[in-house]
Amino acid sequence: MRDTGERFSEAVDLAELGRYEEALVRFRALLKTDSNNAAIWNHIGIIRFRQGEYRDALNAFGQAADIDPAGTSARFNKSLALVRLGNDTGALRALDKVLAVSPYDHEALSQRALIVARLARAGEEKRPDPGPVQTHLRV
Repeated sequence: MRDTGERFSEAVDLAELGRYEEALVRFRALLKTDSNNAAIWNHIGIIRFRQGEYRDALNAFGQAADIDPAGTSARFNKSLALVRLGNDTGALRALDKVLAVSPYDHEALSQRALIVARLARAGEEKRPDPGPVQTHLRV
């Protein structure tokens, strides 16, 4: 019988190959024995984000962040999902939590600056462009 680490690696490999549904089945099976695993929830969120299911991704990233409040990956990823859902204010709050733990996180600082700049331009435009924000998810 394979151990949990091997099954986790197998699910990650499937996700990286773009075999998202198979990976989700594996990750969800792992949750049955370890529902408080932030890494599993974060990977589920990454898959759902890549599938364009931003609300589901947000929920998974939220689970991961609740399990591991000091972790920055899920909160950073949560900010990306919030941007895709049009919630820049929520995205800024998520990034502020990343920066509270890791104040020199260049990726989070950059993402925050892009959102703030877009919000500043929003006053000049009728609707802000979902434009130049990062889409690189963290594992």
